[in-house]
Amino acid sequence: MSNIHAAAVIRKACDNHVRWLLPALFLAALVLRVWALDWSLPYVEHPDEPVLVDTVLRAMRSGDPNPHFFLYPSLPFYLRAAVMQVYLWLGVDQHISGSPQDLPVTTHFFTTIPNLFIWFRAVTAILGALTVPALYVLGRRLSDWRAGLLAALVLMVAPFHVEHSHYVTNDVPTGLWVVLTLIGASGIRTDQHWRHYIFAGAMAGLAASTKYQAGMVALALIVAHALAWRERSVRALPRLIAGAAAALVAFLATTPYALLDWPHFIADLRFNAVHYASGSHGDFTGKWQLGEYAAFFWTKALMPSGAIITAFGLPLLLVRLPGRSVLLLLGAVIPTLLVLLLQSVHFTRNLMPIIPLLILIAAMSAVAIADFLKKASVRRLTLCAVTLALIVPQALETRWLLRYWSRPFTMADAAEFLQTLPRGMLSAVEMNPVQWAGDPAVLPVERITEHSIDWFRSRGFRYLVLNSDHRQGDDPALYQQLLDQAEVLRIYPERRLGVQPGPGGAILDLGEHPERIPFVRQRVRFGEIIELLGYEMQAGEPRSRITPLEGANVHELAAGQSLQINMYWRALAPVAVDYTLFIHVINQTGERVAQRDLPLRYGDYPTSRWRQGELVIDRADLVLPPLPPGQYQLKIGLYDAVSGNSLVPQTSHGDSISGPMLTILTIR
Repeated sequence: MSNIHAAAVIRKACDNHVRWLLPALFLAALVLRVWALDWSLPYVEHPDEPVLVDTVLRAMRSGDPNPHFFLYPSLPFYLRAAVMQVYLWLGVDQHISGSPQDLPVTTHFFTTIPNLFIWFRAVTAILGALTVPALYVLGRRLSDWRAGLLAALVLMVAPFHVEHSHYVTNDVPTGLWVVLTLIGASGIRTDQHWRHYIFAGAMAGLAASTKYQAGMVALALIVAHALAWRERSVRALPRLIAGAAAALVAFLATTPYALLDWPHFIADLRFNAVHYASGSHGDFTGKWQLGEYAAFFWTKALMPSGAIITAFGLPLLLVRLPGRSVLLLLGAVIPTLLVLLLQSVHFTRNLMPIIPLLILIAAMSAVAIADFLKKASVRRLTLCAVTLALIVPQALETRWLLRYWSRPFTMADAAEFLQTLPRGMLSAVEMNPVQWAGDPAVLPVERITEHSIDWFRSRGFRYLVLNSDHRQGDDPALYQQLLDQAEVLRIYPERRLGVQPGPGGAILDLGEHPERIPFVRQRVRFGEIIELLGYEMQAGEPRSRITPLEGANVHELAAGQSLQINMYWRALAPVAVDYTLFIHVINQTGERVAQRDLPLRYGDYPTSRWRQGELVIDRADLVLPPLPPGQYQLKIGLYDAVSGNSLVPQTSHGDSISGPMLTILTIR
């Protein structure tokens, strides 16, 4: 009796779903989908995210409502444009004003606008969470409250759906429109009212306007219409036509330039068709990949327990379920699968629009298996067992995923840690160059293993950041040599281990080895706190970052040429102020004809941050006017720009000198 009473209580609670169940399902699903929403940022792991964000940014900056980009439909574009406008109005990012012109077009794999990515990801998360209560409504209409609630709970914790709800992509939002289309189609089957045809058609149009192939869900209207005609001999062809018209209107209202920019639209559709027929890349390639899709359903979409339950329960559904409601679901699922099987390029995320329907079929199958049994107690026990079999594996996988994503992204963590280290010398990093565009002491490289540790030490590098995504060919052996010959400050696990998101790698400290750097030795002390060890100099345009000059010591220039100068300093004691370096160019009559005054390591590492005993490399590039031929002295000095006080220069023997000369320069 207690089990019967409990079931009655649950049923009564579900009957009041408008009041509490639907909001509860939505909120619970939303929590899982916004958990770790900023994962990986500013690194971008999904290749489609920057493409979709850039489409919005370019259009907002130009003010043109035509996206000029139809590889994807336009509904998500307009939705994100509205969200971005709110983002700008609220001033979420303090580094920009309220104008779209201030937002830079992002880059692949690394974004300079991570906050906007989070907002766009939140849109996906909200639409994904809304799919959960919508699936409950659909399941309740096609079967009963048990199937609806079970399907909603499984979708809520489904790792594939939760994962893709964290991306700025169109896959998860499409699933909402597909489920709503099926809700409308279920109404067609029951009472054939005009509103069901129009609603279902409009939702199918929105589905197509979010992901083109999702327009296949419109076939569910035909299936529902055919079932209604078979069961009640109802002929309502005008209503079916109205549904088709609603689909077309909804599509064109949300992707209007499919018509207004017809040549561009057709060209992009043709490009998509060629791309998916090429078989060049994807999660897997080749036509009729039944085995690959079956493996995906087994391992990810339904998991083994769900696949087994569906295999046993679906025949019972087809035989026993009144009205053959499952045919509505199959009417949307099977055509979509056939279209995908006919292609040569396959991305499993393209199944996302029908994932909720597959989960509902699994839930209905579970209920059908339980109901097939005659004894009430056995039925209840079986229903509990199949419910746990559907939910628990999915929930455990999602729990692992969210805990995994909650850990720091490896390369973001490496960048943050690198900023805490002494910054006097150079660092070579296998990271995205955009991240270090404004850093004069960090040089992004493609492959650190192209050079030996001795090569880096002789060019002023102290830190190396290695990234396993950059490993090629014989790199593993070279990589191990680097680890063996340097101090390992941090090491990051490989992706395949599932310990921390991001590529594996390491941060190495090569130590300070000024004796290996072939700069020109010229020691000058300034006070008792800073010492110049020497310099390198060659002709060249001013640089945006410090680069090795490899011992260059050029003394002759053509008129109008500029100088690249590296200067090697050591902090003898803690420095309280930020000192400015001047370089004066003095002609043969003692007249100053050019000069440069800038703080040492201006912008990134002023002298007040130098650590006692640290070797510091600075660029002191000098732009020269067109000077007449002759010899010129380069004199240097350090002073406090705030107080105007200069540091007294001394020779290495401690003798005071006035205006120490760096070198003599000849202009030809």
